[in-house]
Amino acid sequence: MSRDLLALSFKVVGLAFAVIAAVTAIFTLSFVFRAEPATGIVIDYSRLKNSITLMPEGDETGVLYYPVVAYRAADGVEYQLTGRSGRAERRYPVGEQVPVLFLSSNPSDARLKTLMGVWGTPVILAGLALVFLVVGLAAPHGFGGSRRA
Repeated sequence: MSRDLLALSFKVVGLAFAVIAAVTAIFTLSFVFRAEPATGIVIDYSRLKNSITLMPEGDETGVLYYPVVAYRAADGVEYQLTGRSGRAERRYPVGEQVPVLFLSSNPSDARLKTLMGVWGTPVILAGLALVFLVVGLAAPHGFGGSRRA
């Protein structure tokens, strides 16, 4: 009985993630269809430090760099965006040109035109949904070494 409850719990969480992933995918698709392209220039990086340390007096770990990009919209005004996905190292050198998508109705609503910059949220949520659903479907059948005689 406990495996069935565990399986149901994982399936419910997986379905919730799937619904949220679908909704964010629809909003992202709407953004992509309405967005205009622009060329941005990496002007800086935003740093996010994780202060979790392995030793009490250790240094910080987990520094992530998010590119700060300046771009000019059709109205001639310069805007800035900070990339949505951080990396342990700087992906683009400062001064490099990068593709940007922005909404002409709201030029400050912009994203880097990369897979994770545009589709990162729905992809991650869909991946979580898949993991939870697979575990929920596998739980009633056991996980290898936990079978009862």
